[in-house]
Amino acid sequence: MLGFAANSIVAVLLLAGCDKLGAYNKWQAGDFAPDIADLAYGSGDRQVLDLYLPATTTGPAPLVIWFYGGSWDSGDKAKYAFIAKRFTDLGYAVAIPDYRLVPDVHFPAFVEDAAAAIAFMKNYAVSHPERLRDRPVILAGHSAGAYNAVQVVADRTYLENVGLDENHIAGIIGLSGPYDFYPYDVEATQKAFGQTPATVSQPVEMNLAKMPPLLLITGNRDHTVFPRNSRKLAELAPDAKLVEVDETGHAGTLIALGFYLTTNVSVLDPVKQFLSDHLPTSK
Repeated sequence: MLGFAANSIVAVLLLAGCDKLGAYNKWQAGDFAPDIADLAYGSGDRQVLDLYLPATTTGPAPLVIWFYGGSWDSGDKAKYAFIAKRFTDLGYAVAIPDYRLVPDVHFPAFVEDAAAAIAFMKNYAVSHPERLRDRPVILAGHSAGAYNAVQVVADRTYLENVGLDENHIAGIIGLSGPYDFYPYDVEATQKAFGQTPATVSQPVEMNLAKMPPLLLITGNRDHTVFPRNSRKLAELAPDAKLVEVDETGHAGTLIALGFYLTTNVSVLDPVKQFLSDHLPTSK
């Protein structure tokens, strides 16, 4: 586990830009690559996803869908191979979608893309039973990606519009996610959400009675997305586990899933337990 000083250095590098994230990903994942790249779940250039399959299991695997962060205005699925490696090493297949970004689109387009990607993978599992189990999936994400993963289920209309419901979701893992950020007082949320009312955009404003189990992890030194976001959602959701990680900032919960120097069992162990509890790899 990194100490706070070292963790902060890596976090600063990550937040400095996608080039640094690419270097971190290469360091952590090496040449690890998707088994199937650029599967189209929509007609847009960014409506594509990569699928990684576990190498150590035989037969179909359960699925985790990972949504990356980036303030809804940046991101590249190829730079999250280290996340796919972590989950495939645990026996899961992993889908990582790109999605449409600000300024080309605004809310709710990126949440609609999340729903479309989930529906695509549901259909893919049905047509490829040798690769994926046709079972509920785990959604997971960091920062803006955690928002996408939560909001696509919290507001039931997104899944309903693609022929699904909350029963298709086994659980959601949110790392450092924004769930209670109205009014929009930072540039990223202003550009992404404009004049959208809180009753439409905020997970904490939704009817959460039918939400699947949640694992909400936040760093107690997160000054980008304050821990109160995870605390508030955990209070409202019917089945939520809240983990607050000491001496950890915004990027720290993400790099905690890395392999070299940055692994943090305070994040990794709850994630592994949540997966085992709600989507076990054994049939």
